[in-house]
Amino acid sequence: MKNLVYSLFALSILSIIFFACGNNTVQSNKSNIDSTKVLTDTTKINTDTSSSKSSCDNETIMDPNNPKPMALLMRALVAYADTIKSKLTSGKTVNSTQFPLIKFWLVEPTNPEVLEPKFFENARLFSESYKQIFLTNENTTQIKAFNAVIGKCINCHESYCSGPLKRIRKLPI
Repeated sequence: MKNLVYSLFALSILSIIFFACGNNTVQSNKSNIDSTKVLTDTTKINTDTSSSKSSCDNETIMDPNNPKPMALLMRALVAYADTIKSKLTSGKTVNSTQFPLIKFWLVEPTNPEVLEPKFFENARLFSESYKQIFLTNENTTQIKAFNAVIGKCINCHESYCSGPLKRIRKLPI
């Protein structure tokens, strides 16, 4: 029942994003993502450098009223990760049909300044690592691949938006 709730939540989020933000996504070739085309919305958030807060802290302030598509997709990814972790820790295996890759890097972020080459390289590494989970039907191998994916998340969030790191660090098995 819990898995059904997570799946419905993720599907709801994805549906909302698809219909509300469909015009903000980018169709790009798989080998080279053009970061200049990712956003069509030029709205900027306050990034006062004299403040000790990171750009992610601004997201927390903005989020209750206007979460950006990337933040919503990240929440769907956390729901995926929780469900995958639950299945793997109970000895089951997972497949890519249950958990298709969410291309969060193609939608509008809270802070457009993150859209730089290092961010897209992190996204590419995440994508490659994520696909590794589903290359086998062996639980132990899937657990290792899952933990590697979470490592990619941690690496990226250490550079961009450190706010969710506490939550992400609880995900490895």
